[in-house]
Amino acid sequence: MLSNYLKIAFRQLWRNRLFSLLNIVGLTVGLAVSTFIALYVWHEFHYDRFHPFADRTYRILSVATYGGDEVTFPGLQEAFGREAKRQLPEVEQAVRFSGGFGPTLLQYGSTRFKEEEIGFTDASFLSALGFTLLIGDARTALAEPGRIVLTRRLAETYFGSQNPLGKTLIYDKQYPLTVSGVLADLPTNSVFQFNALIPISSLPTLGPKHRDVYERAGFLETYLVLRPDANVPPIEQKLSKINVGIGINFTNSSSRFILEPLPALHLESRSSSSASKQTLYILLSIALAILTLAIINYVSLTTARATKRAREVGVRKAVGGLRNELMGQFYTESLLTTTLAFGLSILLLQALFPWASQALDLHMDKRVLRQGSYWGLMLAFWLSCALLAGSYPALVLSGFSPQDVLKGSVSAGRRGAGMRRFFTTVQFTASIGLLICSFVLFAQMRFLRAKRIGINRAQVVAITVEADMKGQFIGFRDAVRRWAGYDNVAATNAALFTNNIMTYFMEDKKTKKQLMVKALSVDEGFFKTLGIRWAIPPIGWGKQHVSGFVTVYNQTVVQETSMKGTVLPLQDPFLKEGIVGGVVADFHVNSLHGPVSPMQLTVWSDTSRAIVADGGYVLVKLAAQTDVPKALDQLKAIYNNLQPTTPFEYYFLDDAYNKLYAKEDQLARLFNAFTGLTLLVACLGLLGLITFNVEARTKEIGIRKVLGASVASIVALLSSEFIKLVALAIIIASPLAWYAMNRWLQDFAYKIDIDWWIFALAGGLAISIALLTISFQSIKAALTNPVKSLRTE
Repeated sequence: MLSNYLKIAFRQLWRNRLFSLLNIVGLTVGLAVSTFIALYVWHEFHYDRFHPFADRTYRILSVATYGGDEVTFPGLQEAFGREAKRQLPEVEQAVRFSGGFGPTLLQYGSTRFKEEEIGFTDASFLSALGFTLLIGDARTALAEPGRIVLTRRLAETYFGSQNPLGKTLIYDKQYPLTVSGVLADLPTNSVFQFNALIPISSLPTLGPKHRDVYERAGFLETYLVLRPDANVPPIEQKLSKINVGIGINFTNSSSRFILEPLPALHLESRSSSSASKQTLYILLSIALAILTLAIINYVSLTTARATKRAREVGVRKAVGGLRNELMGQFYTESLLTTTLAFGLSILLLQALFPWASQALDLHMDKRVLRQGSYWGLMLAFWLSCALLAGSYPALVLSGFSPQDVLKGSVSAGRRGAGMRRFFTTVQFTASIGLLICSFVLFAQMRFLRAKRIGINRAQVVAITVEADMKGQFIGFRDAVRRWAGYDNVAATNAALFTNNIMTYFMEDKKTKKQLMVKALSVDEGFFKTLGIRWAIPPIGWGKQHVSGFVTVYNQTVVQETSMKGTVLPLQDPFLKEGIVGGVVADFHVNSLHGPVSPMQLTVWSDTSRAIVADGGYVLVKLAAQTDVPKALDQLKAIYNNLQPTTPFEYYFLDDAYNKLYAKEDQLARLFNAFTGLTLLVACLGLLGLITFNVEARTKEIGIRKVLGASVASIVALLSSEFIKLVALAIIIASPLAWYAMNRWLQDFAYKIDIDWWIFALAGGLAISIALLTISFQSIKAALTNPVKSLRTE
């Protein structure tokens, strides 16, 4: 019986090659894309679940109230974790971790690079969190100061194919560290991302800056592995007593502490989650929509061709065929089609996975394709597709009455026509909705990049100047000024449009209002180079140089504090005897998700001591028509003339600004890709339906042509029904897309209005695509010789 079903199924596939191809391609795309999205969503929801004690590992988060707002601090002092382990019997292990202090020079022989994410941690980190060493002993690799554990990538960078164990790397130009282990590639679904690990106990030996951080700063994320019977709320209360007991003043002694589960940090942390659950739910909805559209295609095309199988069903029933046997036949055909699509989707996904992950900036590696969850997901999708795609056609086709079929009472093209119209409307509603969302995303991102933010960031390159270059800084700056022009060079102590700008907690002495104020140290050229305007310029600005330093605030500080007046000098609102030398117009150094931050700028005359004493940046504005690669080579040559100990390093301000919207860029890329695929699946279904419609109306078209109908009228006749459905889809999709994107825009302090042209453009594009899809078959049918059509019929 089964072999007979398979023979008939293969025969049907071959006999109806076009429809079989459309079904298989649609299901292949649907399965591959929906599986890819589902894998990504699964990957994001399963962060840090691979650790051996993940279910009872918590991160300590310090929470304080400042200026009426809740402020969170994941970083704690070095002593806190030790005391928590010593004083709390509920704590089985305490593990501390820091992601490092920015780019750091590593050197082995003549090989040297600036490396990011050189982390610091405890000896128990590797064993407690289950990280595997390819070389070395996880229990002792970080047990002593002066050691370093490398990732496999870093080990290959510095040592090639050699065994790095026992070899010495130079950290920050002068501090030797012995390689004690090499890590396997880190899982991509973990909040712990680093290129190397150094014991925390090494910090006091790595220079005065690191020693000061070790002794005074809150820089360590502290994780507690609790005993199985531990109760979290009482432990949170006890942590506050530890805070007071050891005199931590990084926030204040009244801070309270909460414990956040390790697997929840990626999506639900109160400090800063690196992903959004809302975005993942949206993507999961898109995955289900694409898979549903592919199944709808199959059902629509199968039921549309129902009358082609009607006589077969009638004859088989007339000679004693049972309905469940006919349903088995049609389920077999569905299973065969979905199996072919399933196999092709696996090949497609395996082949395109690395490219798609990189193009869409999704941090997944191919290991996810080897996990049981992937194969379970594929199997579930396969069986779901086979059952869902086969059920409705099997019920419809097997339900034909043999006497109606054999008498010719089953009308061609009428059976299930209402359902097919509904399916087509659903397909284009989803496609047009995604299209509108993509246009809104594009318009908002264009608005963010084009909006004037009070600072001219275009064509400005920031060159890193290390602290040990402060003696050479003046010579370097002057050489760059001679190359670029005096007004095109400035200096600052912090990297703009990053999280590295110092923030101070300040209180207005009169009103007692608390503010978080960002602080920058700059030179006099900073304002002209970056086009920053003055609201109240310092006395004599532009006519004489600054003597010593001048403190200025932005307009936001004036608005938020008791500082009033327009005549200088003004009273500093935060210092009893402080003097404000000027007020600068507001400009953004963060994303436009929020308003302008209160800012304090200290304008120094001696830039070599005040600005780059701890490292800083020279800002160079390039002319609009500059050959950028050539200009960078020339700047590098000027830099290398000083014989620095650090390689030439730079970034562009506009690139850094664009990175502030990395999540939105990723979402836009995802929407663009999946909107295109949704339209592809919808158009495949539309192509199949118009092809069947032309076949079913061949005789009618022939008669109309004999009676004098024009080609245009026949094309309009065949197209009008589908265009009406697309127009209905536009009406349904527009308010739904408006509601969704209006909610998304609420996350921005500065945003676009969703104008009518977005809906008009999406609707016009959808109708154009539908017409292009329909037109080939419609025009072909209209041009067919009516004599041939009528003779064939």
